[in-house]
Amino acid sequence: MKEKLRKYSFSLRKKKYFNLKEKDFNPLLSEIARYHKNSIVGSYYSINFELDLKILNKLLLTKKFSLSLPFIHKDNELMEFKEWNLSDVLQLNKYGIPQMFLNSKTMIPDIFLVPLLAFDKYGNRLGYGSGYYDKYFNMLNKTKKKFRTIGVGFSFQKKDKLQTLKTDFCLDAVFTEKGFLNIQ
Repeated sequence: MKEKLRKYSFSLRKKKYFNLKEKDFNPLLSEIARYHKNSIVGSYYSINFELDLKILNKLLLTKKFSLSLPFIHKDNELMEFKEWNLSDVLQLNKYGIPQMFLNSKTMIPDIFLVPLLAFDKYGNRLGYGSGYYDKYFNMLNKTKKKFRTIGVGFSFQKKDKLQTLKTDFCLDAVFTEKGFLNIQ
């Protein structure tokens, strides 16, 4: 069932994709600045018709936030976040996603911008199926570190209710071109 929804959601995102302008990111930028001053932001490098965060990432760096990108280890399939600046050279991981190099500085973000294929009003997220974000957030929860997760996508990706597993991690909010959905 999830795999069928993944294919459908990816196809839909590809057909309906569009870029946001700088002003469209103002609500998300304000949210990050208001609640997370001097924070480390775990962002992502957009691929496969994900909502493109290049403009937002540049704005965050201009406002002196520290940025990091997910890094997938080849050997143990774990994810962590590595410090990133727009001028840094990236390498492609086994999924074709640009990431930093192993020797780059590891960071633990305070706020995460999370890509998605679909989401619902309960904070459930459909990703690509490998569970990297779920594993990372569940591991981070065990450390008692406070952090916030914001799914990032298009409003047309919203579903009534997604099927979930016990290991799935709920988002705190979702940002789309129409603004925020705070989770109930």
